[in-house]
Amino acid sequence: MSGWKRVARGVLGLGVIFATAGFFLFAILTAAAAALGRLEEEDPFFAILAGTVWGFGIGVTFSAVLAATGSRFVFEKLSISRVAIMGALGGFLLAILLISGTKLAGNEFTGVTEALVFLPLLGAIAGSTSLVIARKADEPSS
Repeated sequence: MSGWKRVARGVLGLGVIFATAGFFLFAILTAAAAALGRLEEEDPFFAILAGTVWGFGIGVTFSAVLAATGSRFVFEKLSISRVAIMGALGGFLLAILLISGTKLAGNEFTGVTEALVFLPLLGAIAGSTSLVIARKADEPSS
């Protein structure tokens, strides 16, 4: 398999993994909101769908940023803080994409501050977590 196909497969694969994580995270949050009686009646599954879509977007943008900037680094030398910054950058790029896409479509984007804070934070957490998991998987079992 050529180099760019391998990178594309990795980018999409990490997007699917992050989407799955987003699905479960927001499903748990929705179930907790329902248990506390704070679930919105009009569309109770919107948060789960949004978490899945945001997870995929963050995974793809984080992986693309990691592929573009992290290819110079050896896996063992990637620090959690560096990967967290790359994840935050991926979340920030996704937020800018969402805001500009909504504006170009002629609609008003109401959650600008939330998107510019929440998505980079999710990206940093997801990126750091994925590095920790990858390091655990890379350790030889005894």
